[in-house]
Amino acid sequence: MYDQIIAILKKQAKPLDTIELAQLLAINNIDDNKMMLKTLVELENYNIIAVANHNRFYYLDPKVYLQGVVSVNKKGFGFVKIGEGQEEYFITQDDLNNALDQDSVLFVLKKHKPNNNARKIEAQVIKVVKRNNEYVVGVVKKNRNNQKYLEILNNKLTQYRAEIIDFKEAIENTIIKGSIVNINSKTNLMQVKIAEIIGNANQVGVDVLAVLHEFNIPTKFNEQVLREANQIKQELNVTEALKNKLRRDLQNEMFVTIDGNDSKDFDDAILVKKNANGNYLLSVAIADVAHYVPSNSALDKEAFDRGCSIYLIDRVVPMLPEKLSNGICSLNPFEPRLTLTCEMEIDGQGHVVTSSIYESVIISKARLTYDEVNKFFQNEKNQIPLALIEMLSLAHQLYQILARKKQQDGVVDFDLDEPKFIVDKNGKIKDIITRERADAEKLIESFMIRANETVAETIHWMDLPFVYRIHNKPKPKKLFDLYTQLSYLGLNIKGKMENIHSKDLQQILNKLKDKENFKVISALVLRSMEKAKYSPINDGHFGLASWCYTHFTSPIRRYPDLIVHRLLKEYLFQAKVKVTDLEQTRALVGHASQQSSLAELRAMECEREVDKMKEAEYMESKIGYQYDGIVAGVTAFGIFVELPNTIEGLVHITDLNDDYYLFDEKSLKLVGERKRKEYFLGKKVRIRVKKASKKLRQIDFELVN
Repeated sequence: MYDQIIAILKKQAKPLDTIELAQLLAINNIDDNKMMLKTLVELENYNIIAVANHNRFYYLDPKVYLQGVVSVNKKGFGFVKIGEGQEEYFITQDDLNNALDQDSVLFVLKKHKPNNNARKIEAQVIKVVKRNNEYVVGVVKKNRNNQKYLEILNNKLTQYRAEIIDFKEAIENTIIKGSIVNINSKTNLMQVKIAEIIGNANQVGVDVLAVLHEFNIPTKFNEQVLREANQIKQELNVTEALKNKLRRDLQNEMFVTIDGNDSKDFDDAILVKKNANGNYLLSVAIADVAHYVPSNSALDKEAFDRGCSIYLIDRVVPMLPEKLSNGICSLNPFEPRLTLTCEMEIDGQGHVVTSSIYESVIISKARLTYDEVNKFFQNEKNQIPLALIEMLSLAHQLYQILARKKQQDGVVDFDLDEPKFIVDKNGKIKDIITRERADAEKLIESFMIRANETVAETIHWMDLPFVYRIHNKPKPKKLFDLYTQLSYLGLNIKGKMENIHSKDLQQILNKLKDKENFKVISALVLRSMEKAKYSPINDGHFGLASWCYTHFTSPIRRYPDLIVHRLLKEYLFQAKVKVTDLEQTRALVGHASQQSSLAELRAMECEREVDKMKEAEYMESKIGYQYDGIVAGVTAFGIFVELPNTIEGLVHITDLNDDYYLFDEKSLKLVGERKRKEYFLGKKVRIRVKKASKKLRQIDFELVN
């Protein structure tokens, strides 16, 4: 009956109801009629047919009815994309048809309107295939009539009014997570039912907790996961561990960890020696998390779902329970720990001459901080133990060699500032400054990159299923837009469009490094790049100038690293590789790569929203203050100004009241119609803080003079 129904609906010019269908199918008994109704439901579930008004059915021609994922802007409109690398189609708010951000939808392309110069092709959502988010987070409020409603916190849903169905259970000024019962995008009304009470809006830390719920990020581990974690012994039996003849005893070696002042979990430890032949021996020991987290265990499934740890301003949302992340898996000082070690002999030009990967036991001889090591490198007073001075000196020499090698290879260094939030004991932001990245930070990054490359290359040559970290070349169109924008900034850059190498982009950045507006130029170049992701196929890492790359060094906080460790054990130590298992492994790494990329994106968006919220909260107490800044973005509705501490705010075009300003999309300029005054990327300006809203997560500036 499937084929018959599809064939009939394909031929029809209009939708058919069940009576018309039954007649065309020549159905004359109850059983066949039931079968027809059941088949219609199944065909609809598979998105082969759809239901129009008055319960009438029509065929969804895959050439006309496309499937994609919607991204909704906080202003209410959206874009739909069929797949990665495909064109995006604009959707007006009226055409969203109840679709929310990141929903999978069925859509059609609307006819091109010749008079619409801004957008060539628009789309219309026909049906929501899969809801990505079934919940909404908001604050319970009362209106003038003393009726309770939900003030939605998610910026991409603020166009909706939220009605609480079980309003008697809702307590005013409480932040709740509500399950979405019904949506009407025509009236912008959403009905919700309380699913969870997050806390009082004025309670310390609840604001960050609300953002986590907004992104559906779990903040607690379930009982089964905690039970498994609690069963793991917190003390290592070294004798038992070394019964494995392949595991090497490195307890007497001078391994150290180097991390930030506030770090609590330590994935990696380093050791540098010098061989008799003058080459350096770099050992990167990584926590052997795979030993404690078996495949398909409750711990493993939870880590897979979370994908990564999330580092927010006042807390960490870990991928693994604390007993592992801060306990037995963490390379805490003076405690024996199981590790996987990548050992590399590196010559004076930075080439890895030989390498080996093996299971080991180490004892970290010191928990060093970046500040301590940077002081040592700068010959300032420091607390470095005498026994470690020679090792750290060798490490610094090797870092400088590797840095030169990467520069020659063409690694792209954007040199962009990142914010560092100074928080008091009550969770309030005392100050926002730029995060320092001196030699100690770069040294650890450099050593981890080399270990990741070595591990990836080792498995690549074995031609076995693996998880790679890839970063594709920029698309020619984005490069064309970049060179055009640079030319409008007065920079005559003739760069490649096809077959570009990372060295080509780095040479552009090197040429422009002395420009006053270099930070803005660097951000422009960054926006032209593709996003890095995980993949079962080795496509190289463009930004790092690596032909083969993976993530091996952080299994406590990243799931792909945990998978990589398991595969290393299977391929290198257990020698259990069977041809029959390879297809299953191939499917696993494909699935894990996709899930981990999505989880990473979710974590980044969550971190960004928390940063924006806390920046706005900090600036709420700075209304009227004046600062020097630089134009970091130009749009039709105003200019974005970035302050030296990376905080960004909008000067709305209505506040540029000395002239009528027109937006030049090609040159990214606002130009005054009468006085011809221009606002462009990199222009220095002085601003006054006009307003800031923690709730809206936005900051408004106005220009001084």
